[in-house]
Amino acid sequence: MIQTALPASPHPPIATAITMRATAWMVALMGPEVTAHTQAACARWRAEHPDHERAWQHLHTFSAALGNVPASVAHSTLGRPPSNPGRRRAMTLALATLACTGAWQLQRAMPMETWGADHVTGIGERRQVRLDDGTVVDLDTGTAIAIDFSATQRLVTLRAGAIAIDTAADPSHRPFRVATAQGMLRALGTRFTVRQEDRMTAVSVQQGAVEVRPADAPDIVTVLQAGQRTRFTRLHIDALDVADTTDISWTQGMLAVYDMRLDTFLAELSRYRRGRLACNEAAAGLRISGVFPLDDTDRVITALPHLLPVDIQMWTRYWVVVRG
Repeated sequence: MIQTALPASPHPPIATAITMRATAWMVALMGPEVTAHTQAACARWRAEHPDHERAWQHLHTFSAALGNVPASVAHSTLGRPPSNPGRRRAMTLALATLACTGAWQLQRAMPMETWGADHVTGIGERRQVRLDDGTVVDLDTGTAIAIDFSATQRLVTLRAGAIAIDTAADPSHRPFRVATAQGMLRALGTRFTVRQEDRMTAVSVQQGAVEVRPADAPDIVTVLQAGQRTRFTRLHIDALDVADTTDISWTQGMLAVYDMRLDTFLAELSRYRRGRLACNEAAAGLRISGVFPLDDTDRVITALPHLLPVDIQMWTRYWVVVRG
């Protein structure tokens, strides 16, 4: 059980854009090579407006209560006392039906996807690999990729899961492509994430640009710039959206969310643990925000009643239901 009381939502409420920016700064400071420039830029942002500091302190206090403040973030705290949060709980009920049928699985696996894969991660595992050309690829939980480098191409096939790619310059000017079940991505000197979803591919660009081409509609081409994301099928590309910290925070071992439905949040969290994690209809539409550690999903689940009006029913570690 968590002994430290978790903070309630800030009062008065803080604008969505400010909270999302505070979350983005915290994710940036979790990186393995945080620079003094990044720390100074974060400090300047926090000093620009009282609400910036309130949002930062709330996020920092919440993460500290979870035992989840990396040194790079702790050292960036200006030392101001956090504001006194009100007792308001962020809560929005929505009608939804949660599918509760299906067999319980003690262990999820990807037998078909892993056949012939060069790099594979299991449930809850993340790994970073460096390809022959110097490109760095982070593999998320439950991910499988195949590598095909030749004299004319650099191709990574994403068979399952999600990857974050930081492409290296190639003296031979071979194009760098990522193939998914829905189509082909071409990196234009970039850092980006790709996730294989059910009948869709999600792509988010953090640096540079990425060309998207659906498999069954090769004449439809969209180029995403830094800060943009989209999803596409074999025939269609969705309208471009603004990239989110959730797209990349998993590379730092965190799940950074703002105002996310609880059922969506639990679906994301369940990708990092074995067994069944779900909620009932009364809890599905509750909203949750914060930065959560992916390496300790049990602790995150235990924290939920401190954040939302829910109870946890845990028959075993592998069968958990959150009830509103």
